[in-house]
Amino acid sequence: MECPNDTPLFDLRKNSTQNFLNALSDFRSLYAPIHGVVCVGLCVFGILTNIVHVIVLSRPSMRNSAVNCVLTAVAVCDIGTMASYLIYIVHFVLQREVTCSPTFTHGWMLFLLWHVALSITLHTTSLWLAVAMAFIRRMTLRVARLNSSWQRPKFAWKLCILIYVCVFIMCIPSVFVHEISLYPEGVWQPAQRCSQFYPANYTQPIYTFTVSKEATANNCSLFKLNIWMIGIVFKVIPCILLMILSFGLVNKIRQAERHRRKLTNVSLNNPNSVDGTSHTKKKSYKSDRTTAMLVVILAVFLVTELPQGVISILCAIYTADVHKYLYFHLGDILDLLSLLNSSVNFVLYCVMSSRYRQTFWMVVLPAAAHSGKIVYRRISSRFGERAYNQSRNTHDTNNFVTKDHIDPMLLMTRWHGTAPL
Repeated sequence: MECPNDTPLFDLRKNSTQNFLNALSDFRSLYAPIHGVVCVGLCVFGILTNIVHVIVLSRPSMRNSAVNCVLTAVAVCDIGTMASYLIYIVHFVLQREVTCSPTFTHGWMLFLLWHVALSITLHTTSLWLAVAMAFIRRMTLRVARLNSSWQRPKFAWKLCILIYVCVFIMCIPSVFVHEISLYPEGVWQPAQRCSQFYPANYTQPIYTFTVSKEATANNCSLFKLNIWMIGIVFKVIPCILLMILSFGLVNKIRQAERHRRKLTNVSLNNPNSVDGTSHTKKKSYKSDRTTAMLVVILAVFLVTELPQGVISILCAIYTADVHKYLYFHLGDILDLLSLLNSSVNFVLYCVMSSRYRQTFWMVVLPAAAHSGKIVYRRISSRFGERAYNQSRNTHDTNNFVTKDHIDPMLLMTRWHGTAPL
């Protein structure tokens, strides 16, 4: 797309710029042939695991927690996002060269328009839900009362609905800045192998998905305003909030660990405390593992979210060059990172939460779980029979997937905010 008086991002007269753009083009040529297959695999895996995720979190032992309610809403958003992307990638990428039906019809362009809007809406919702989840977890650690309103599912569901409504309203301009129009430079004709299915010399108009004339008026002011909102409200602000809340959670974990060490030192000085040393080692190992996992999750979040926020802001300033060079060559990679982000949550939860694993096995293999062959062995191997029995008697408001008493808020990773146009 072209915007009058648009500021160029790249100086095409420089050899270094040409080399950089050529490298981007070569990279896209290498990756593009496998992008469709990789994304289909990720979407299928992510949809199935997120369905299991919703089933596990909706069990009676798990759903009485505000954090689990938010996690369920996040999983539903991920399912919708990946289902829409799966349809898109199969039709527009995998089947385009092998099908005997026209790809760029008016109906499919209408689907593409709503796919972009739906992807932005669902992913932005899940990103802000992650912020809400971090906030709830932070307030839960701050408030000493077990029956705090921050921990109640009713509060969490109201917050989820509020976030979705607000994001939906803010995503409406993304629909109206685009339009479906006829492609003026050609028509669709069936390939030679498909000629038997169509009359001789059959042609069909090709439709395309472009920025509307109203959005490109006045130096693309409406389009740039929409991009600014996507970059700032949908990306940068939640990124900053999640980083602040994440560091606050890490600080809380470290404070709790220092407090436990003081109590352990007192216990070690008490001759009646026999297992104080081994208890301290287990606590220290668990704290190190949890903190390391939180750092990994935060790193994944930063890798997938911040670059897209930066590119969105660059797009608002250097609209033409960003669309022509960056989105065209890197759009597939941004989508891949986003799909990875949405499909690995189930694996992270299984790694981080013993209570989640317990409930998962009870859902997948209920007979073995009830007989104690799986759940009891897995739980008792880490916490001992006494800890397991105590956890069963714990108040329901503590039954979120971060049941381990030093586990931080899960899920810092969320999906993309702008789809390449």
